[in-house]
Amino acid sequence: MEIYINGRFLTQSITGVQRVAEEIVKQLDVSLGENENYRFILVTPKTNKRKIKLTNIEIKEIGYFKGHLWEQLDLPRFVKRNMLINFCNTGPILKRNQVVYIHDTAVLDAPEGFSNRFIMVYRILYKILSQRAKKIITVSKYSKDRLINYYPVLKNKVSYAHLGIEHLENVNNQKLTDTLNKYNLREKKYYLAVSSMNPNKNFKLISEMLNKMPLKYDVALVGSKNNVFKQENISSHHIKTLGYVEDEELMALYKGAKAFIFPSKFEGFGLPPIEAMFFNCPPIVSDISPLREILEDQAIYFNPNDYNDLYAKLNTVQDNEEFSDFVVNKYSWKNTSDHLKYILSQL
Repeated sequence: MEIYINGRFLTQSITGVQRVAEEIVKQLDVSLGENENYRFILVTPKTNKRKIKLTNIEIKEIGYFKGHLWEQLDLPRFVKRNMLINFCNTGPILKRNQVVYIHDTAVLDAPEGFSNRFIMVYRILYKILSQRAKKIITVSKYSKDRLINYYPVLKNKVSYAHLGIEHLENVNNQKLTDTLNKYNLREKKYYLAVSSMNPNKNFKLISEMLNKMPLKYDVALVGSKNNVFKQENISSHHIKTLGYVEDEELMALYKGAKAFIFPSKFEGFGLPPIEAMFFNCPPIVSDISPLREILEDQAIYFNPNDYNDLYAKLNTVQDNEEFSDFVVNKYSWKNTSDHLKYILSQL
């Protein structure tokens, strides 16, 4: 069975949905070495920012356009009637023989975090793709329920599979020391927050808290700006804004932090908290339904509208807690990939 993969994600910086795409593709590549009855072809624009090392999946660079034009014109022209998989919320609107991952309903439930153009484009895409695509896959039961709420036509053609953590690896002491020195941090003497600067991620709550009631330790803030988001203004003498960091450094920052703060008001899944837990970094997270689904009783929850509650919960953090077994046993990119292959086998 010949299946094409939309590789537009390789032209984009790696954030949440691009991470999902890359890790599932890597798992599919491994499975093809185990005598799978599939032939996957990763189709990309010629303007890739990143390379991906694959053994069994063929990579083809095609087309003349970039961005949405490449996806809507070049990609379907090349794929023709073959099956296409799209991992990052979008896909060719005129194509029916495709599977599309829609990770959440943020542009519908929390549009205040996005530019007007982004909201318009994605609402159109979601509506058309929900009607035309053979299957929609999402990343949590919460997101599945929200999608059905907006698009009842999806009731019998949307499924979900949780995400994984195999992209993480243990950090040696030298890497930890080098990273902390680079950012002028001391082990277990800082809190860590990781996400984009979208206002829905609610980093402003952290700065409000710190300006009113400073903690014993500063907060290291990791996250890059993106023009599709309205930007949050974060200001506090107790916040160290690190911007975008490479994966190896991010893993070291998780390992060295006293606790991980995740004040998001809206998520489809919430990958950063389970990344933190892999390194036994205590997760202090907003009390919202998708995070309750993913983290269960392993996190400390706070009201994302109340910085007093966040402050109180940060002061309950215990050292030397173990979280890694929970996420290692529960979250796997192999399981995510296996769900996709099951869906494909039913089409």
